[in-house]
Amino acid sequence: MRAGSVAVAVVVVVVALVGTPAMRVGAQSPADTVPRFEVASVKLGISPMEAARAAAESGGRVSMPSFGVRAQRGGRLMGTTSLQGLILRAYGLREYQIEGGPKWLTTDYFDIAAKAEPENATEAEMNEMLKSLLAERFGLRVHAETRQATVHTLTVARDDGRLGPGLKRTSTECEATLEERKRTGARPVFPSGPRESIAPICGVTLMRTTPRAGAITLAMGGQPLKTLVDQISLDLKAPVVNGTGLTGLFDIVLEYEPTLRFVGVPPLGAQAPPSWGRPRRLMFTFIAAAYNLVR
Repeated sequence: MRAGSVAVAVVVVVVALVGTPAMRVGAQSPADTVPRFEVASVKLGISPMEAARAAAESGGRVSMPSFGVRAQRGGRLMGTTSLQGLILRAYGLREYQIEGGPKWLTTDYFDIAAKAEPENATEAEMNEMLKSLLAERFGLRVHAETRQATVHTLTVARDDGRLGPGLKRTSTECEATLEERKRTGARPVFPSGPRESIAPICGVTLMRTTPRAGAITLAMGGQPLKTLVDQISLDLKAPVVNGTGLTGLFDIVLEYEPTLRFVGVPPLGAQAPPSWGRPRRLMFTFIAAAYNLVR
């Protein structure tokens, strides 16, 4: 199958911040028609680099925060992420669609805890509330425009459609388990303790990093191929289209390396190199070998 790229139009958001983020808890006025959370707290949190440094200095005996922002029962939105992460969620964007913003857009992380009213607010409704929160707490102003960008298309490499060892169809048992979790609201069980290697677990995404070798491994169990496509797009900071025609759920193992190898994590007070944690373009070689897919 062929692989290539073409020019497409994408939406670019230019971020202009005014003032500094207010770390206060606010409530929505009954007469206000702008969608807002009933109550919300935003405060400075710990970044992944700071968490990794703390874990390295303590021999791994550190409680790691759950990075990312997730909707929870009762109309709650909680998590730890950067301002960029909040913008991506609120506006439904990818990294390559954001331009501008302060230097700390991706480096400073914030703990967010917000509650919507009503408690059964949809994800779309909570994202609208998040837009209001960003405008009020960070002075966020955005505008959209259309620009040209290169798109990568992921296709099946083999004529017989056989997949590589890093991409396997999810078992029927896992599919049944996922359906049961949807019905009951049960949460997946995460493995505890150190692991020499990681493998896909039903409904769970695991990540293992090896700072000295610079290797990152992601194991994703019971996921649509869109999850892999999104991860590749995140790496490339460019649109990636799923042209494989593959449907259903998969167990996926993804391995890649940072652009620059590094030893351990930066010491306290030190700056990480600009490319710290950015994957190599050798990811394409892995995709071809592990999945029998090409781009």
